[in-house]
Amino acid sequence: MKTICLSLLFVVIAINSYVLLGTNTDSIVFWPEVGSLSTLCTVFVVLVFTARQSRYSRQFEHLFMEHPIPMWIYEKNTLRFLTVNNAALEKYGFSRKEFQALTLKDIRNEEDIPMLVENAAERCNGGAQYRGIWKHRKKDGTNFFVEIFSLPASYYGKNARFIMSKDVDTEVKAAKASHELGIRYELLAQATNDAVYDKDLATTTVTWNHGFSHLAPFNKDEDISWLNWWHKNIYPADLIQVTTSLKVTLKKQLTFWTEEYRFKGADGNYKFVVDRAYIIYENGLPNRMIGMVQDIDKHVKQARQLEEQNKALKEIAWINSHEIRRPVVSILSITGLFDKSNKDIHLNSQLMDWLHESTLQLDEIIHKIEHKVKTLQ
Repeated sequence: MKTICLSLLFVVIAINSYVLLGTNTDSIVFWPEVGSLSTLCTVFVVLVFTARQSRYSRQFEHLFMEHPIPMWIYEKNTLRFLTVNNAALEKYGFSRKEFQALTLKDIRNEEDIPMLVENAAERCNGGAQYRGIWKHRKKDGTNFFVEIFSLPASYYGKNARFIMSKDVDTEVKAAKASHELGIRYELLAQATNDAVYDKDLATTTVTWNHGFSHLAPFNKDEDISWLNWWHKNIYPADLIQVTTSLKVTLKKQLTFWTEEYRFKGADGNYKFVVDRAYIIYENGLPNRMIGMVQDIDKHVKQARQLEEQNKALKEIAWINSHEIRRPVVSILSITGLFDKSNKDIHLNSQLMDWLHESTLQLDEIIHKIEHKVKTLQ
């Protein structure tokens, strides 16, 4: 329709131009006199521009309404929604009519409203652009995080702001969980002297917590291979067992690996450690090894001491039940043979010799037990 009107207007302009140029006016008595040529041309240009602007306006309105990311325009002074797109209706659960009765406060939790008001007054003032993370609330009360992009706008003469609201709930919660996990790791690392490590099996580089400084004398600034240094400090008699165990684990693509071995400590002495690790594979190849080396030297030595004590107690028990019994039986038998009337002096003398010999045997066994007892202390 607008195209037809513009065409007719153009015809009027052409005819009146002809009249203004001195053509016989009697031939156009049925056409109205429109005005000067310049005025007609100006009107024509304005109408054409308005038509184009209307077409562009409809295009932008369609883009706004059908954009997949929630968007809206709100009045700066009242925070009231002026218009929202279809994605916002779907995301927040309100109808278009319901949105027209709401303000920005209605999609926020009550405790966040003071911060919203402050932000709207300060950061979103005038022509300032704004970008930030906020917590929004749906009609059903569900909370989720969004990233807000805000620009100044004028909507039908009202001082307004244009808003794009991108859902970043998954990313924010993942980042928060990762941050909390990192804090727990740091607290755990600070709370223990165990050496927590993260090995890159492709480059053989490694990072660890402060626990390694207590465990072993390794200077991470030295230009040496960490793997070679690790092998060098394993007790020679344990090296083959440890490396073979790890190779078998990697070959079978097992996830967990653990091994006990002796390792050279910061004081230069070997100590018993237990090494536990979780292995990550990529494309069938070992890529990363995260683990912990724990100093168990004290516990191993205590366990060995208990084993020695248990062995000594068993020997003492065997001595009590076997070796002590022999001289005691002999003494009891000899004392039973004594001639108490002293008529057979020769017999009594022989018995006294045997009694002395059995007593010496008993004394030797008692000293043996005393020695065993000392080993338990």
